[in-house]
Amino acid sequence: MTILTENQVTELCVFIENRIEKIGCDHSLKYTFDWAKKNGIDKSDLIDVLESNGGFCDCEVTFNLPEDCDLELESDNREMDFKNPFKIPLNFQQVENKVYTKALFSSSEYDRYNYTKNGELLIPAPFGFKPKKRVRKSMHFFNGTESELPTEIGIVKEIEPTNGKLFAKMVRDLKLESFTKFSERDAEYYFSRIEKIEIGKPMGTHFMERTGIGGKKIDLKIHKVIFRK
Repeated sequence: MTILTENQVTELCVFIENRIEKIGCDHSLKYTFDWAKKNGIDKSDLIDVLESNGGFCDCEVTFNLPEDCDLELESDNREMDFKNPFKIPLNFQQVENKVYTKALFSSSEYDRYNYTKNGELLIPAPFGFKPKKRVRKSMHFFNGTESELPTEIGIVKEIEPTNGKLFAKMVRDLKLESFTKFSERDAEYYFSRIEKIEIGKPMGTHFMERTGIGGKKIDLKIHKVIFRK
């Protein structure tokens, strides 16, 4: 799907350069969005295509966008993996009878691409799961365990002590489509990525794709998020 034609890319870059010369870049996409609004370009689709080309702020748009072709969004043809739906790394080792005291929850403080209720327990959506609301193609997302709606950011909160087996059963018992195959191993990996993170810290999730001997490998990552000032 074409988001920007070759001519529109040129027009956008000229528009941004003129603004930056007069005012400077504040490391946001302010001028890009001004241009998009004037030209009837969908903001969400535009963000997807910019980020896939290294355009995370106005000056990066002018530096990184190719100006000799149309910019398109690739269709998302990810197929779900029923043997390892959450793409837990194959080398992850479980720790028997380990108790955990932290999990991830949604927060209204982070409202961009957040469709969840404030305070919902969050679990990463399985690989290939289609979100029930529009999210950026360049990002993976958590699903809320009440609404099953997506959000990009979760914050670390304390929970009552639990283990992987009990937590996995609790999540499966919610009878939500995205969590029906959430296993003890999935739960332990989830907890292992959170246990050393401070309470209140924001976290995101993505699938890391690597190509090497044996073909392509895709692993789930749950990681700290650092916001640009």
